[in-house]
Amino acid sequence: MEMIKPSSILRDYNKVIDEVQDGEPIVLTKNGVGKVVMVNIDEWQRKQAEMWLLTELNRAEQDFGEGKDIDEFAKKYKLGEFSE
Repeated sequence: MEMIKPSSILRDYNKVIDEVQDGEPIVLTKNGVGKVVMVNIDEWQRKQAEMWLLTELNRAEQDFGEGKDIDEFAKKYKLGEFSE
């Protein structure tokens, strides 16, 4: 679960960085409304990879629905030949 903090905590930048490094995201608020989320770089990279994978899976499902075969997919991703 993320921690919700006022943006004024940025005055103690090093403490904020330490808290983010502990793993949980921090939601910074302005006037009580969430404005920014801070996450550590490992979590950010993990989420970016996850979004890329989900996007590619969605594209593959669309390709399959359009009748494209596995060899077209393999060529697109330079995976080699699959059919015999």
